[in-house]
Amino acid sequence: MDVFIDMIRFIIILGLLIFVHELGHFLVAKKVGIYVFKFSIGFGKRLLGWKKGGTDYCISAIPFGGYVRMAGQEDMPSGENKIEDKCEDYVDVPEDQKFYNKTVGQRMAVVIAGPAMNFALGLILFIAVYIVGMHVPAYMKKTVVGDVTPNSPAQTAGLQTGDEILSIGETGVNEWRDIVKTVLFNIGTELDIKIKRGDQIVSLKVTPSYYDKNANPGIGVLPYINAQVKDVIPQSPAENAGIKNDDMIVAVNGENVTFTNIMKKIKYAQTDLLNITLMRNNNKMDVLVNPAVIGVIKDIEIYEGLIAEVDSKKFPMLKPGDKLIQIDADKISGDENINELLSGKINQQVKLLFKRTTKSKFKSQSENITVSATVETGKRIGVYFEADPATVLEKYPVHISILKGVKRAFSSVFELFASLYYLALGKISPRELAGPVGIYKITADFARTGFVMLLSFIAFLSVNLSVINLLPIPVLDGGHVIFLSIEGILRRPLNEKFVEICQKIGFALLMLLIVYTLWNDIVHRIIGK
Repeated sequence: MDVFIDMIRFIIILGLLIFVHELGHFLVAKKVGIYVFKFSIGFGKRLLGWKKGGTDYCISAIPFGGYVRMAGQEDMPSGENKIEDKCEDYVDVPEDQKFYNKTVGQRMAVVIAGPAMNFALGLILFIAVYIVGMHVPAYMKKTVVGDVTPNSPAQTAGLQTGDEILSIGETGVNEWRDIVKTVLFNIGTELDIKIKRGDQIVSLKVTPSYYDKNANPGIGVLPYINAQVKDVIPQSPAENAGIKNDDMIVAVNGENVTFTNIMKKIKYAQTDLLNITLMRNNNKMDVLVNPAVIGVIKDIEIYEGLIAEVDSKKFPMLKPGDKLIQIDADKISGDENINELLSGKINQQVKLLFKRTTKSKFKSQSENITVSATVETGKRIGVYFEADPATVLEKYPVHISILKGVKRAFSSVFELFASLYYLALGKISPRELAGPVGIYKITADFARTGFVMLLSFIAFLSVNLSVINLLPIPVLDGGHVIFLSIEGILRRPLNEKFVEICQKIGFALLMLLIVYTLWNDIVHRIIGK
């Protein structure tokens, strides 16, 4: 049932985006006096609709597309002009109502109107999201560094947990999203980074890079996420020290900790007793904990049976999410069992068997991976942690929402062009391209986070659709804009054979892209390789 609901939701959203796009073409065509035969949502056989003023308004069988068919549209982009209903009654349209007899400016307006409407829809939805309000994790509204990845550019530069990033290069940063965007668009470029550490302002230099095959490109920092106590194991060192559920751990032995690094800080602490600083009911307190000694595998962090973090240089076969199922000949039954087995093998070489499961909605595949490692001495206090659930409501007055909506829309445009640029350079894998199945899955995931988050994603899709349609590819609106611009400069129509060849090449390239993204979806998102 969930899959059915997700599919219906996806078709409705796709239909909305197509309807708005084609409505732009249609309205401007009518405005400049072009005769419109058909306004269709979807391709293929006509399912239902009505005729008014000589125009057939209909919904067709295949929902992944749509078109407006105008009189004299022979030089419109392929895909809109070639779809004709052979049973359609013949209409003798006056020459002055045909597309090709309109001025270059009028034709340009018709072509641009589709992408413009998509951009306008995205902009309106972004503004609406800020007016209605959207809950976001509190840590995303700050620029405080949490965990610093080993062997990363950030560690090389000297960044530390608790540092507050003020600016990167010449760009000021106000929230974590600003950091991610600035870093992603400066891969390989040395940047000046200004931070606040305690009461001091410190300047460092950092070069974003592809430093780890299992990580996204960047500098190797995570946001500062408070570590909240989810559960205290009975009769554990933590319970004996008085630590309780919902306590917020902020430091270990005076060193700031976060949800992403607290387990490592405890595990590899160099003192026999641990001074734990925590917040309870807005009161700060210190407790001394006498940790238990356990066996650990350095450079492989395991949480709830799964790899949370792994050094890809020392263990290139492993990935985060791999499940530990066996140590030597002993099967794993839970975290307590892992600790018990490793604690009995300190300073010994062991074989670890991991299971990697790749899931999709239709199929799961598994493979086993074996690695050898030495068990070292570590510490444990007997606590399970969770990320601080605190959120911030992003809700603003109308005038501020308009400004933020405009900024978000143009930021999406900038990010798309940057992504295309890095894709062309080979710095983003083509595997990241999503076809219909990928977009469907992302839509379903956003829908489960709430209606406002779904609206935000629809806005993002609509803005991206507007930009992609304006790319200078002959089969798209952007290709037609190029043709019209050249025609305007030359003051004469382009050679029909030349335009036709360009459109065929563009259509072939577009089909190759569609086939590739579908293959990507099938292999990586359905089959699950």
